[in-house]
Amino acid sequence: MWKRAIDLNIWPFWALLMGLAASTLALAWSSYNLFDLAIANANFITTYGTMALLDGGLRQLLEIILYGIVSLISYVAFRGFDTEIIERWREIGKK
Repeated sequence: MWKRAIDLNIWPFWALLMGLAASTLALAWSSYNLFDLAIANANFITTYGTMALLDGGLRQLLEIILYGIVSLISYVAFRGFDTEIIERWREIGKK
C-alpha cells in the first residue's frame, strides 16, 4: 500500500502541484528562524548550565531538533515533487 502511495509516477499532475505547495509551506514554517533560535538556545545552555536545562532549555532543544527533522523531511518531499514535475514536463517536450 505504501509503495503505491510513495510512487509519484502515478500521481495526477494537480496532486503533484498540491504536494509541492504543501511541502514548501511545511519547509518554510518549520525552518523559519530555526538557526537563530538554535544559537540562542546554545548560548542559554552554555551560560547557565544545568539551571538552563531545568528551566526549559532541554525541552526547547528537543523542539529545535524536531523542527529540524520536519524541515529535512519537508525538503526531501519538495525535491521529490519538484523532480517528478520536471520529468513530466520534459516528457511533454519530447512529444
